[in-house]
Amino acid sequence: MEYIKELKSIYANWQEKRFLKKHGCENRAQYERRFDPDYNPRATRVKDYFHGYPYVHRITDHDHTMYFWDLGFDGHYVVYNWCKENLKGKFRIDPLRVIKDRYTDEWEVNELGGGDYFFIAFKEESDLIWFMLRWEGSREIYF
Repeated sequence: MEYIKELKSIYANWQEKRFLKKHGCENRAQYERRFDPDYNPRATRVKDYFHGYPYVHRITDHDHTMYFWDLGFDGHYVVYNWCKENLKGKFRIDPLRVIKDRYTDEWEVNELGGGDYFFIAFKEESDLIWFMLRWEGSREIYF
């Protein structure tokens, strides 16, 4: 009986590895991020990029912890780990090069010009508020 359970476990692991290799991913978390149905990586506007997330926030201040990769410190991981531990709903953090359209007043993805910003999308409004209270007013650097 133990032998059959072990064979089933080996077969399930083999199927999982085969599935991930077929999709070009190393683990399940990478697969879920790459093939997230709530975002469209080919979109030209930020609101279409995060079409499944009702709350999208742009980190406007370049003195924010997330923008310290020039100093050898990427605050993105600090913020991501905090979000993973403290938020209830689904969220997504993506750096995008965007430019504001002066006619529609919307942010458009533009790989040639514009500026680099971090966008954080949330499924729940309470998560957005919790994030704003913790990170948007903060000037702390975590080394």
